[in-house]
Amino acid sequence: MATDLSPTWDEIVSCGGELRHLGCSLVILTHVVTPDFFTAAAGESRQQAEPRLAHQRRQLEAQGLKVVVETPIGLPGSSLNEVARKHDASLMVIGSHGKSRWREWVLGSFASAVCHQARFPILVLPVRIPESGGKATCLWHCTDLLRHLLLPTDFSAPAAEALCYAELLAPKGVARVSLVHALHLPPREFDEPGWPEKVEAAARNSLEILKDRLEAAGVPRVDARLSPGHPISVILELLQAGDISLIVLGTQGRGFIAEIFLGSVAHNITRVAPCPILLIPPLNRESAA
Repeated sequence: MATDLSPTWDEIVSCGGELRHLGCSLVILTHVVTPDFFTAAAGESRQQAEPRLAHQRRQLEAQGLKVVVETPIGLPGSSLNEVARKHDASLMVIGSHGKSRWREWVLGSFASAVCHQARFPILVLPVRIPESGGKATCLWHCTDLLRHLLLPTDFSAPAAEALCYAELLAPKGVARVSLVHALHLPPREFDEPGWPEKVEAAARNSLEILKDRLEAAGVPRVDARLSPGHPISVILELLQAGDISLIVLGTQGRGFIAEIFLGSVAHNITRVAPCPILLIPPLNRESAA
């Protein structure tokens, strides 16, 4: 868990027991001390962080979790990856917004460093900061994480890996999955007669195969949806309709999944999502590195 020690993270760790439903027993509570090149006061920053870390550690332990505290010095993206590798973590937990420099780094260099380097799934928890200022709040609802999963797919290998994670989560209490593919064809592809119909038929067939897999994994309700339009618009429309408790996505794909994690689009999706997002990195990333 990558804490910035803000009061918002007190809210997040107060729901830490939710992770026990996913099989979590050990939390590596991590606060990255970003180097101050003007004062070189990293040691002082660590000391200042200790009381807040101790408080959040006690919160997690009170929920039945074992806790190890790490305070690496460095940049958030690379430092958190190193801590995760050191402890062979099965999941990294971050907030979508933070305070001061974290607010810029978590979805800036962090989105780049973690999403492109991480060997572990990443759970991004939604945090809202009022436009008028004031206290930020975490939108993660306890006991609600697996109620309704949104699983966008472009039928790529990373999307298939995200599907595998949804299958693994199924016996832990997933009640419903909305499986969606956005049918978005460039105008030039309509030159061939019957091409749109062929693409749509193939997509519907692929969705049915994925739906069957999720039902076989034990998900009580699976809705397969083929939606015309730009994929980003389709996802935002589903999110605005509400009732989604978790989005599951592969971090590298073709088409819209690749676009979600490039430039401002990654920031927009993560900032507006009213629910947590589970990002699944490629399984072969370690060997590729």
